[in-house]
Order: sequence, then C-alpha cells, then structure tokens
Amino acid sequence: MFGSYEWVMKRIHYASGSLLTGDAIADAVVRFAATLARNAAAAEVRAPAILDNGEVGETLLLLGPASQILAETETFEGAELRSDDFVADLDKRMGAFGPQRATFVHQGTDDLDGLDFDLM
Repeated sequence: MFGSYEWVMKRIHYASGSLLTGDAIADAVVRFAATLARNAAAAEVRAPAILDNGEVGETLLLLGPASQILAETETFEGAELRSDDFVADLDKRMGAFGPQRATFVHQGTDDLDGLDFDLM
C-alpha cells in the first residue's frame, strides 16, 4: 500500500501575498532579489509555484531594490516542486551583473588614471 508523502518546501512571503515552491526555487528567488538590490535594479520573475488548488502554476513577481521577502519552510503533501531550468535562468541573470568591485579613493578622483566611473 502506498502512503502519502510529505515534502518540506518553502513559502515565500512577498508584499501582501505568498507562494509555495520548492527549496531550490525559493533560494534562487531570494538570491536574485538580493542581487537586484545590490545593483539598484528591478526585474520581473515568473516563478513556478503550487497554486491554491494544489496544481503547479506560475506566479509573476516584480523584484526590485526595496523588495522585502521572507522564505520559510512548510510541509506539503505531494512531490517537491523542482525546476532546474528556472534556477539556471536566474543564476544566468545574476551572473550578468558581474562581480562587485570596489575602489578606495583617498582624496578626489582627478589624478586617478583609468578610473572606471561605471563601476563605482
């Protein structure tokens, strides 16, 4: 006899709502939101989620520098929602921002040759 399975997934609380999704998906959304905040940017994200009726669907999030997100664990009776393609896409989008570099300036910038103001 087959029993029901319970998986621990994550519920993302965002603005006035929430969505239930897999751990890797939720972690990627939170990491992407942090990347956007560090870069003063915003982006739309269509994240896979478990809908209120229990079916798999898609949610549209607008993430930006002021986004406040909380992800907490929650049990779910069913298989964990996974989307390696979604996680890879967000990883690629985060990589497009490039590494963060900082420059220390003692006094003024007039005498610094080759200073890239776009990186500041």
